[in-house]
Amino acid sequence: MRKEGAWKDARVAAEYDRRRFAGPLQRRKHRRDVALVLRLLARAGATGPVLDLPTGTGRLLPELGAAGFAVVGADVSRAMLSHRPAGTGPVVQASAAALPFRDASFAAVVSLRFLFHVEAGAEREAMLREMGRVGTFVLGQVRYRWNLKHGFRFLRSLVGLSPSYKPSSGRAAIARELAGGGLELVELVAVSRVFSDKAFFLGTVPQQSVTTSRRRGAKW
Repeated sequence: MRKEGAWKDARVAAEYDRRRFAGPLQRRKHRRDVALVLRLLARAGATGPVLDLPTGTGRLLPELGAAGFAVVGADVSRAMLSHRPAGTGPVVQASAAALPFRDASFAAVVSLRFLFHVEAGAEREAMLREMGRVGTFVLGQVRYRWNLKHGFRFLRSLVGLSPSYKPSSGRAAIARELAGGGLELVELVAVSRVFSDKAFFLGTVPQQSVTTSRRRGAKW
């Protein structure tokens, strides 16, 4: 997975919040993301415990707690977890591919700024399936095609100015990928039609698949 080694680096963890949230624009983006998360959780009717995965330095933990959720954080990086805010809920060191929780332990799994760092295909679908195993709803971020930012990147690639360009997905492709991970797309919300190439998705395990697709995990 891209960036996993960097996330585990103690120096990267120590500087993460300063680099990610130092400026007013960065803090504004964070507030926007939190607002979208809370809006989608409300639409889902999620009222039980929430898993923040990966929680990183725990920036989302106090926000979810203030909204009334019992929240647990999980991250593969012990270094990141050591920098979480004081007084937040419990955290667990764990990989998104193998979560140490029982089936349906959470009303929702929230996964921000993560899945688009994972290679599309079997690895990402396995993580989506594991999230759906432990949570009734899964809320995450993906790269989305229908915005000006993606359009500019596409045009730059045509003239050779963006050699590392990778096409983003439309709604149908995102729904197919979620289905590959055992999830049904409930809602897709673009972050911005101009300034962002990201979208939030809300997915859930189809009711008829719950009893057959979920497997027993460790006790939480």
